[in-house]
Amino acid sequence: MRPFLTPSSIEVDVSADENAAGPPTKSAASDRLMQTFRMPRELVAFLKAEATRGGRDLTGHVIRCLEGIRTYCGLPEAATALLEADRTLLGMERYEYMLHLLYQRSLELRERGAGFDRPTSSPTQGP
Repeated sequence: MRPFLTPSSIEVDVSADENAAGPPTKSAASDRLMQTFRMPRELVAFLKAEATRGGRDLTGHVIRCLEGIRTYCGLPEAATALLEADRTLLGMERYEYMLHLLYQRSLELRERGAGFDRPTSSPTQGP
């Protein structure tokens, strides 16, 4: 039986303009507020370990993850417009759509094998 884990708190800075549709403006990027979330200890431990592994502080790591969801990990606008159009036509919320994309990738991996599209270590020789 797993021991009962009480939620712990994690404090992260978030943009003050919570209803902004696009990237934050220069003034909004420097205007921060404190927001507290309650989450399981296991999740906090995971976030801390991932932040440390990536050489980031916890706040920076959480912001990076959340911004990644919001901006499709910083893809160019043309790519995000296509993804957003697809998501809208599929009638999915952003999180569910990202799960859908990951699932589609897993199907491709099952068919073609892990790492099938990795970059090669040497340049391709021409004819």
